[in-house]
Amino acid sequence: MHEFRIDDDAIAHVYLDDGKANVLNDASCAALRDGIDAAGDASARALVIHGKEKTFSAGIDLTMVREPDPVKRSATLSNVAHTMLAVWTAPIPTIAAVTGHAIAGGAILAMACDRRIGVKGEFKLGINETRLKMVFPTWAIVIAKAGLRPSSWNQVILEGNLYNPEDAVRFGILDEAVEIDDHAQTVAALALELSQIPTGAYAGNKDLLRGVEARRASALVAQDMGAGFASDQIGQSK
Repeated sequence: MHEFRIDDDAIAHVYLDDGKANVLNDASCAALRDGIDAAGDASARALVIHGKEKTFSAGIDLTMVREPDPVKRSATLSNVAHTMLAVWTAPIPTIAAVTGHAIAGGAILAMACDRRIGVKGEFKLGINETRLKMVFPTWAIVIAKAGLRPSSWNQVILEGNLYNPEDAVRFGILDEAVEIDDHAQTVAALALELSQIPTGAYAGNKDLLRGVEARRASALVAQDMGAGFASDQIGQSK
């Protein structure tokens, strides 16, 4: 069950846990929106998005991608797209507590956060849409390019490989990977530190940094769904 709370330090926490792979769908988007709304009404000064044990997120729910009803499919995919962009442009500092695997849209969600702290171990991280025979939507490319080191764009985005946490740091998917026993404390300390930054200036500068690209990507969501995430593309393109 996904959960949301605000702690005594005015830090909002979204806990993603669907009991399985933490796929991105309407339920997970609702939890993420709770965190974003808390930022909007000034009740929170930072937002932490937590995964479950060993899994941050496996990405977009493919049952929705393959949904035969085009209206339902479009509604869910549009919700995911706009929610991810809302995370990326949230007016307060955001941290991804990457507790394990972060694959495809799960890695994009991590990179939508301002800071990403992962754990060391036998985990896979990356955006493997090319390997899944899928074309990225604009919003995913925009977020990925902002998070990744420019020298890694071709390798990470086009080749679609998955990486261990250490390589994920090298490419920019993560900022840091720590031992599992140190993860919660590291995330908490960073959240408290970032929550002290003046929120008005942070929000204004983030909009200058990302706002134009976010609005462009948002305007292209409907077009992108037809181009890249049509259910008949998966497993059939060459």
